[in-house]
Amino acid sequence: MFDFKRLRFWIGILISLLFLVILVWSIDIRYTISELKSADYAYIIPAVALYFISVYFRSIRWKILLSPMKDIPVKRLYPVVVIGYMANNLLPVRLGELVRAYYLARRESVAGGSSLASIAVERVYDGLTLLSFCLISVPFLISFGAFKSITASSNTSAIIFASIAIAMFGSALLTLTFMSSSRFIRFRVALTKLFPPAIESKINAILEQFLDGLASLKTLRSQATILIFSIPVWLSECGVYLLVAYSFGIHTYFPSVTVFLLAIILVTATSNLITAIPSSVGGIGPFEVAAQQTLVVLGLNSSLAAAYSGFVHIIALWLPVNLLGILFLWKHNMSMKTLVDLTTPQSEPSDTYNDTSVHSEMRDNT
Repeated sequence: MFDFKRLRFWIGILISLLFLVILVWSIDIRYTISELKSADYAYIIPAVALYFISVYFRSIRWKILLSPMKDIPVKRLYPVVVIGYMANNLLPVRLGELVRAYYLARRESVAGGSSLASIAVERVYDGLTLLSFCLISVPFLISFGAFKSITASSNTSAIIFASIAIAMFGSALLTLTFMSSSRFIRFRVALTKLFPPAIESKINAILEQFLDGLASLKTLRSQATILIFSIPVWLSECGVYLLVAYSFGIHTYFPSVTVFLLAIILVTATSNLITAIPSSVGGIGPFEVAAQQTLVVLGLNSSLAAAYSGFVHIIALWLPVNLLGILFLWKHNMSMKTLVDLTTPQSEPSDTYNDTSVHSEMRDNT
């Protein structure tokens, strides 16, 4: 039998390797290693602390998204978010989103489809917030003459990429908002009637769960609240990029603090927007290339930009959340295999699942 999970894994590995080859091809390895050796690593501890503050704000935002279904304390959501991010880092095509959704379903008796819908809303607002960072920073950087190595072709590519991203996240938000409205009910009834009764009932059950998870989109006020809480999430993560940039002395390459801050905001946006494409494992490869190329067009040497982008991704963002995720797995008597198994259909939790039975089952599976 053909194993699609294995295929997705190897596709993710190949995409990461392809981008890493592109990265290595563009740099002087000796210069990159020299930059890594000369960096001031005193900034790393506060950078990692800022990242976990960002995760805390994510947990608050997720609490708001889940509140129409169940009021879950942030302290219970935080480890679920961390474990989900760890799974995203270790599994291809963002399977960590499924892991997070179904792990929450097991811990808190929230339907898996509803949890997954709330994560979809979260991802859309992440994309829109990052796009707003681009739209704010780029005009100012242009006015300050910060772009040094941009060509007509790269300018065209940037415009195309931005247009695609705006269309993708904008249409996703409009679609999810429409699905959360009462007008979608008639459309859904007409759509499901096209299927045989047995399939129709299953589709309706899945849609009911998913639509419950979109309840936070029903009013402009609730959408504004989600957007407001998305800002500290990404400003905190900008702080991570900023502190690591000081470690590598990148601030000295910019004429003023203002230009430096705007450059960091743009790097944060571009490197994370490219990982929204569910392809590589943990975004490794695409992240580094996007961050490096953004810094290159802002005037940095490609080898220094590569050293910085690799370090901020692996050491400041990737490794700490993985280590904390492993700690939470151990605390909850779980394994990665158990997490992945949660995403299979037979693992769909019943509405009466309680925390004690969950932990008991987890112990049996580890």
